[in-house]
Amino acid sequence: MNIENRNEFSGGIVILNKLKQAGYQAYFVGGCVRDYVLKKPIKDIDITTNATPTEVQAIFDKVIPVGIAHGTVIVRKQNKSYEVTTFRNKSQANEDTFIFGKKLADDLLYRDFTMNALAMDKNGHIIDLCDGQADLQAQQIKAVENPYKRFKEDPLRMVRACRFVSQLGFSIETETMQAIKHLKSDINRVAIERLKNEMDALINGDYFPEALQYLIESELIYQFPIFKDDQRFTELLQKENSQFSSFSHMIVFLYHLYSQPSITKWVKSWNGSNNEKLLAQSLNNAVIHYKQNGITLWLVYQLHESLHKPFIQIIDTIYNESITEKQLREIKNELPIQSRKELLVNGHLLMEWFPSRRQGKWIQQMLETIEYAVVMKKINNDEQTIKEWILCHPLAIN
Repeated sequence: MNIENRNEFSGGIVILNKLKQAGYQAYFVGGCVRDYVLKKPIKDIDITTNATPTEVQAIFDKVIPVGIAHGTVIVRKQNKSYEVTTFRNKSQANEDTFIFGKKLADDLLYRDFTMNALAMDKNGHIIDLCDGQADLQAQQIKAVENPYKRFKEDPLRMVRACRFVSQLGFSIETETMQAIKHLKSDINRVAIERLKNEMDALINGDYFPEALQYLIESELIYQFPIFKDDQRFTELLQKENSQFSSFSHMIVFLYHLYSQPSITKWVKSWNGSNNEKLLAQSLNNAVIHYKQNGITLWLVYQLHESLHKPFIQIIDTIYNESITEKQLREIKNELPIQSRKELLVNGHLLMEWFPSRRQGKWIQQMLETIEYAVVMKKINNDEQTIKEWILCHPLAIN
């Protein structure tokens, strides 16, 4: 296979050439080779080499030392980033660690699954020491050599197996699945941040229901935060057979079916970000508003476009009522304003209109009242109109 004309690999080929010119071995490896064989879009290009991070840094001008402890640096080429990692090998002294390898075989046999233990040279020749291409053909996820050893080396690989199910729709090979069942409690050795990253990708996969079945069958999910405290969450996910676009989407969905624990506790237990918490709270508020008032201008105004799909899915599943993204966009386009920045009044004007009042919370409260009135088309977004409305309608604002 000739890959020289493939744009995804062009910068990587330059890197491979420079490493070889300097006397080192270098290959494309892992997910990019897997996706190339599967004829899927290629996102990240990873390169493996026997050059150490220090030696790689000496060869290239633009190098970012992101993970030197793990043998990885990022090389910038043609305005793209390429992870370049030194061959790794299993440590005989400690199953939880690795040492730098001397040859490509060391690295490939250290990898998690056969479909990821593929390397490719600049000419498109694939090196397959673990029958990874056969497993791709069979659409199965199989650990390299001994699954018990692979999962002991890094228990997160058990969740990765389920994540690949969610993304690819593959099955997990029998012995690999048995190892997950046997070693499931080892996932507690993994930092919650790493587990959360895998779960984000797993939740977002096209085959999430199939991945969920593996998580439940292996009982791996009952080691996870929140899920280990109450099995009804997995029962609800199974029953509804839902697809999710994000972690925030999933927890709001579960909260509205089972009203506990709080969204804040969900996010905190999984060490989620403040942004995830804000998105979840915004989506939750929209669902509550819908339950009380149906679709209103105010609901659409407050609902970020990224939350349109999750919102539609939740009200369809929970309330068995339908609305389309097109309808939400049409309502949004008809709004008098798209954000508070478009209001033709501000705190300074309010201070001028109420010179006897001291600066305080009342300004924010009054702006919120005006914003709501404008969005709901009770008044026009016009300075004089708003001023007359405010002065003629005493507001219960302290």
